[in-house]
Amino acid sequence: MDHNDGNTETADELLVQALPKLTADQVAEVSPKLVRQTYEAGQVIINQGDAPDHFYIIISGRAEVWHEGLSGQSGTIDIRKPGEYFGEVGLLQDRPRSATVRAPKDGQVEVLAMNRQDFLDLMQDSKATEMTVAQEMIQRLISLASAQ
Repeated sequence: MDHNDGNTETADELLVQALPKLTADQVAEVSPKLVRQTYEAGQVIINQGDAPDHFYIIISGRAEVWHEGLSGQSGTIDIRKPGEYFGEVGLLQDRPRSATVRAPKDGQVEVLAMNRQDFLDLMQDSKATEMTVAQEMIQRLISLASAQ
């Protein structure tokens, strides 16, 4: 895991792609706080049931969203691609992770990670972004409920 290593243009572009309501000043403030992380094939990024601690934006590769239902059935319920994010549900609702997210078995995934407090501060500073993220979260929760 490395800090943003000088490839700020890509980081900024992906941040804007993931959160398009951010102002240029907000992007400039948040970008240095993002940490670049690489996960190898099959490696878990977040575990269902864990406490939420980071928000993630995918840089390259893809991430599988895996859910274990109450009945014990489990499976992939979604795929996240570059420019998409995950980890917002637990942070915004202050509850354990609702799904496991991992690198696919056939390749690695690279993400930008933002810690919990920086994410919550950003949502406070950009109500337009918070509303957009909350709307996406609602759609994801509806999809999750229908997968159970």
